[in-house]
Amino acid sequence: MTNIEAKSLLFAGGEFYYDDQWKTDLPSFPTQGTTFLNGGKACLTVICNYLRDHGISRVLLPAYLCPTIVDTFESCGLSCDYYNIFPDFSIDPKDLERHLADKQAVYFINYFGFSPSLEILNYLSELQRAGRIVIEDNAQAGFLTRVTGNFAYNSMRKLCPFDGGYLKTAHDIKPYLAAYIGRENHRLPLIRQYRSQLRDYLFEDIGDRESLESLFALAESYYARDNVVLGDEQERHEIEHLDWSVIKQVRRKNYTRLLRSIAGLSSISPIFPALQPDNMPLGLPVYVSNGLRDPLNDYLGENGIGLTIHWEDLASDPRLNGNALAVEMTSKILTLAIDQYTSQEQLDFLSQKITDFMATVSLC
Repeated sequence: MTNIEAKSLLFAGGEFYYDDQWKTDLPSFPTQGTTFLNGGKACLTVICNYLRDHGISRVLLPAYLCPTIVDTFESCGLSCDYYNIFPDFSIDPKDLERHLADKQAVYFINYFGFSPSLEILNYLSELQRAGRIVIEDNAQAGFLTRVTGNFAYNSMRKLCPFDGGYLKTAHDIKPYLAAYIGRENHRLPLIRQYRSQLRDYLFEDIGDRESLESLFALAESYYARDNVVLGDEQERHEIEHLDWSVIKQVRRKNYTRLLRSIAGLSSISPIFPALQPDNMPLGLPVYVSNGLRDPLNDYLGENGIGLTIHWEDLASDPRLNGNALAVEMTSKILTLAIDQYTSQEQLDFLSQKITDFMATVSLC
């Protein structure tokens, strides 16, 4: 939310606001074979219901992940085990193999919109052929065109100012949707109000920061506790009438531009130094070394740049912080903004502020 402190067009990051420039008259989102639900948590809830109904009581997760994923599995009655992720966010297949158990599904994440290597995807496919259920978390990538998992899902609010998630599976999930019919979505009117007012605040200087932050926090609290599963048709319409081909091009162009701008900066190491041929990145994740991540993030926040740490709550979560490598990764990571809302001027402003900070540090 740091970006809402900015009162000029020189800001970056933060939550999405409504913006008509990305609208298109024709549906442009690939939805064939998917079920539209309320969001990523809703998709995961339906998957959990299917697993339990089919005698699967455990799930094997990567040790580096958002704790709310674990919350969802546990609230649905499943137990969690963990396998190692290397610092480049690739899967450690030997450690995954060591942790395989009976009545256990395997979960993997396309981190920041980047897919695992072909070798790992083939390994996951082998697990499927052996009868293992594989769950593909595509929450940070958006599209579900090339799916490896028996279940694959995304979370659109990570990519645009609308709520929803698309679940893709060949399994019959209709029996698990009926129980959620009629649940009131308390979050939607609040987050819609927030997204409308945020744009007014940023560009027209209308409203105040404290009210916006309170509104956002209230909307998030409802998302966490209402457990709404079925998707809203208005949100679906808006998602599917965004020009995703252009959005993808802009994100890829921004990623490449920012990558060049920060090349060679002391203490900044991009985790994915090149785009994959057809992926749509969530952001540009970097490691900030020498204990400078938090000071840099604070400095950028003071200059109207609101970035994300994926996932800082991991370090304080007793279910996850026993993995020393994961804790080290989360202590250094910072995701730089490259989304479709970030103009070239804003990208240059972001890279300049990072450069300014590093220059100040080098003089100390």
